[in-house]
Amino acid sequence: MTFLELLEVILLTSVVTVVLTLLSRRFRLRLKIYFEQYLRPRYLKSRGVRRREPARSSSRAPDESV
Repeated sequence: MTFLELLEVILLTSVVTVVLTLLSRRFRLRLKIYFEQYLRPRYLKSRGVRRREPARSSSRAPDESV
């Protein structure tokens, strides 16, 4: 395999990878739109990290001893 053939293979694989990535993103978007029509809102929540509520301050004054 010559150097030019190797570059051609690398170029073709990168182009195919980019095209497949774009097609998969478009497919996921259409699938999401399709399911949003039929699923209730509680199933469409993102699955990110849930944050805890900040700690509430106590009712005692900060300088009060225990």
